Amino acid sequence: MVSTRLERITAILLELKAVATRWFKYYVVWNKAVPFISGLVFVHAWVEYALIAVLITHLTDEWLHLPRAASIVNVQDGVTAVLALVVAYVSDAYLGPFLAVVCSTVAYITGLILLFFAAWRLTNIELQLLYVALILVALGRAGRDIPLKEFLAYQFREEGSYMTWRKIWWRPAYILGICASVYVFANATWIELSRISAIAMGVAFALFLGGIAFKYKYKPPAKESKLNNMLQILYAAISKRRLSNSTPSGNVIPILRWLDKASVEEPSPSQAEQVRIGRLWSPEDVQEVKILLSMVPLWTTFLAYGLLQATGNTFFYEQVGYMDSRLGRISKVPIVIFVIVKSSTSFIVSRLCDSLIPSCWSQKVPRQVMLTRVGAGMALSPVLHSCLEDREVQAAQFFLLGFMEGLVFDGMEEVFDGHVPESFRKYGPSFTQFALNIGNFVSLAFILIFHGLFNDNLDTSGLATYYALLAYICFVNFLFYCSVATYYVKDSYYEKDESPVEQELEQIQNLVDSNEATDHQLAE
Repeated sequence: MVSTRLERITAILLELKAVATRWFKYYVVWNKAVPFISGLVFVHAWVEYALIAVLITHLTDEWLHLPRAASIVNVQDGVTAVLALVVAYVSDAYLGPFLAVVCSTVAYITGLILLFFAAWRLTNIELQLLYVALILVALGRAGRDIPLKEFLAYQFREEGSYMTWRKIWWRPAYILGICASVYVFANATWIELSRISAIAMGVAFALFLGGIAFKYKYKPPAKESKLNNMLQILYAAISKRRLSNSTPSGNVIPILRWLDKASVEEPSPSQAEQVRIGRLWSPEDVQEVKILLSMVPLWTTFLAYGLLQATGNTFFYEQVGYMDSRLGRISKVPIVIFVIVKSSTSFIVSRLCDSLIPSCWSQKVPRQVMLTRVGAGMALSPVLHSCLEDREVQAAQFFLLGFMEGLVFDGMEEVFDGHVPESFRKYGPSFTQFALNIGNFVSLAFILIFHGLFNDNLDTSGLATYYALLAYICFVNFLFYCSVATYYVKDSYYEKDESPVEQELEQIQNLVDSNEATDHQLAE
């Protein structure tokens, strides 16, 4: 009996060793061209956290009063979200990821240089230069989420699980960039940061181009871009709106049935010519677009949350400058620390949800669970605004803001992935960010409407009244979300995606459990 048990234990250990070897080979993949891309990812993270994320503090420290500085930051964030979709479309249909990254990075470097000149001169003439610089910076940031990630993933296209390896190379570089934003020039002036950021981005871009010598793998523009198809279907449906005899392509939302006109054949020209010029589409293609657009009602419920996010990216960081930011022997805590606190909390909450929620179901997670996760985050928004009126707990606002972001943003991505066709899923982060960043324009409108609450600085501004107003709005919006979310609770599921290594580990665990059961029977 003892020898039998030893043989089984030895067999299990050998099997575990084999799985560990396969795990190492699966997750640790070397590509000599990828480090050049990772360098650009590193600088993107460093510039984002050291300069862009806390831009409002630099604007108010130099020459702009609070309302105008907040308006500029809101517009810049909103334009970034819009340009992210534009860059994704151009990358898919015309340029390909590599050229899209090159063009957006050149725009980023130019914007940072202009930002340095605007900070250097500090005159009313340079204020116009600031606007141009921030638009170019927004274009540079827009090239990060889809083209740069897609180009990095494409380097592993022959290896199998390229998305997993993209994350393995992306996350360490991005985290190191965040850490560098704390330890390198954390308390530098705006002039120093903008100059160093421009130089760092230029060096990273030069190294990125140097990777061409190591034979990048270039993904050509797609022969059939889904975003381009969507625009052509919308155009075809609008231009044929007076035609009749359309066959419904699916029961999504009744108001979207007008899109079925895109699948109606016109008397002339020929059918083949109509297909070639994008005037005639199959009912399946139209159905995919209808499913995507059926997300719009749910996206509208995120306007108030986007308003909260915009408030966090402006007034929250400005408040930090008015707080006692001493921490032990550290005379002044860099503001970027609070940015990292928010991002770290969001990341931890998101990973916990991704790990714990699927473990409660064998294979599939009902969509209503993901919608509940999003709703839980939105339910916290009124609580956050209520806490902001108490100065003693303002430091904890970044934990709460990150907690909400981890629930809402990533939860919304999961809902998006489970709702839309697979061909649209790679645009999930951009569409989600676009839906949330519309709140930046809402915030801009609120600042203009309630301009009487804002003065040149926080001491003379009525932020308590403004936060109370936002708390009521967020509460009403939460009720609106609950009513809209009920429409999306259907028999649709978010698939639990397991890597081959995770499946093998599960099989090993089952083997161990079965052996333990056998040993128990033998002992009896």
